[in-house]
Amino acid sequence: MFSKYDVYTTVQSMYCYPDTDVLINKLDIRDKAELKQAEEEFTAVKQMALLQEPIKGRFTKTHLFRIHRFLFEDVYPFAGHIRKEQISKGDTMFYPPDLIDRELERVFKTIHSKKLLAEQDEEKRIQNLSQTMAELNIIHPFREGNGRSTRELIRCMALEYGLHINWGNTDRETLINAAIAAVDDDMAFCDVLRQCIEKKDT
Repeated sequence: MFSKYDVYTTVQSMYCYPDTDVLINKLDIRDKAELKQAEEEFTAVKQMALLQEPIKGRFTKTHLFRIHRFLFEDVYPFAGHIRKEQISKGDTMFYPPDLIDRELERVFKTIHSKKLLAEQDEEKRIQNLSQTMAELNIIHPFREGNGRSTRELIRCMALEYGLHINWGNTDRETLINAAIAAVDDDMAFCDVLRQCIEKKDT
């Protein structure tokens, strides 16, 4: 399902079992399809828990790390940690490991220095969410689970605006296409966000 946008490394990944592309995992599953299914089942439970009780934070890199750790701690030993190798997806090369920390600091500093969370105009709010999502996507700080972690952080950011995002209102292909487009256009997630924002009764 994700074949055209799977993570790709040019050498044997330090995160995979020797001579395979299967990520080392706490379940010791050695089959890629079986691991993907187990990972999705574990994280689905965690995502449901986050809908009831989001991880609170100050929208910093630590906040993002905590979300990633919560989602993936039952599956991967690297949960909550910055990746240590170069990766790409399709034709997209993500930030090299030595720049990830600095770029995350920049993104989260912008949220606060430009007071993005205080924005009152709804269209500008959507643009702020799209820009932040696009920047985190190209940084791709984790070896696996970037999309789910970023979407949860963006959902929390939207809640600060009083906006309720239901990612179930879109599909994987739409999200992937938006992520690819966001490499060159940080407003590429705007349409997806509009599709996923639900009006709540007051």
